[in-house]
Amino acid sequence: MIGKQIKGTGFRGCLNYVLGKKDAALIGGTMCGQTPEELAAEFGIARQLRPNLKVAVFHATLSVYSTEKLEDSEENDQRWLAIAANYMKAMEFDNNQYAVVKHSDTEHDHIHIVASRICLDGGVVDDSWDYYKSQETIRQLERNYNLETVTPSWETDRRAQTTGEHRQLKSKGNKSVRVQLQDLIDEVTQDNPSMPEFVERLQQQAVEMQVTLTGIGLSQGISYNLDGVALSGTQLGKAYTFCGLQKHRGVSYDKGRDNALIEALMQPQHLANGPGETEENELESSQSELVATLSATANELELS
Repeated sequence: MIGKQIKGTGFRGCLNYVLGKKDAALIGGTMCGQTPEELAAEFGIARQLRPNLKVAVFHATLSVYSTEKLEDSEENDQRWLAIAANYMKAMEFDNNQYAVVKHSDTEHDHIHIVASRICLDGGVVDDSWDYYKSQETIRQLERNYNLETVTPSWETDRRAQTTGEHRQLKSKGNKSVRVQLQDLIDEVTQDNPSMPEFVERLQQQAVEMQVTLTGIGLSQGISYNLDGVALSGTQLGKAYTFCGLQKHRGVSYDKGRDNALIEALMQPQHLANGPGETEENELESSQSELVATLSATANELELS
């Protein structure tokens, strides 16, 4: 089974899309509405509990191979509803509004789940590491429902764990630095950041970065250092090189826009010396101001 998830700000647009497809069918969920208008209004009631929360929409897609579609449509719908309920519970949406819509416009049977991150008690579902959590949940659902395992593209683009890393995780419960870096990068690139934003986010996670640029703006390499262990992008997998980040992880890069920002983030290495909490807050503030100033300067130069 293949799963994807994205987060957004508006329920109505998402509902118009999933219910506007040919042969789309609302098969269940935890809500009463039947149309995009009714469902959006219903989502809006709970949204009043967190009026300042911008990213309130959780949209997941689950898809199986065409050979795994059940002949009986009612039985197939019931299986999908069970899968959706188990998926949402594992993703900690067990006290939230959500609607399940089945699409039959492709040969691969699949559903869309549109949910509110706002819990009915006023809490908010934590979205930290939800990309990684979703993949683990899907692997478990494949086992529970005897579905064929489909390796997602993001896993084939990263180097697999070694035997030693598997043993370390199994015996001590500790991930190797390489796996930690892969997971961190997968997490911070979910919303397709720019290259400077990507570098800054990793630095804020205590990852030291080294990006070498040539005179014409091409990268000669990118490397990462966590807990004193330095690894090149190639050692993590093809998705973690400078070009691979753009191709496989959606990181945007424009040499005219980004080079000055990247070089500023490289000098000094902001989190290399492990500052204290006060210093860290001051450093984060000054770093953000620096990036904003350089960005404004780059825009002025571009206009002139």
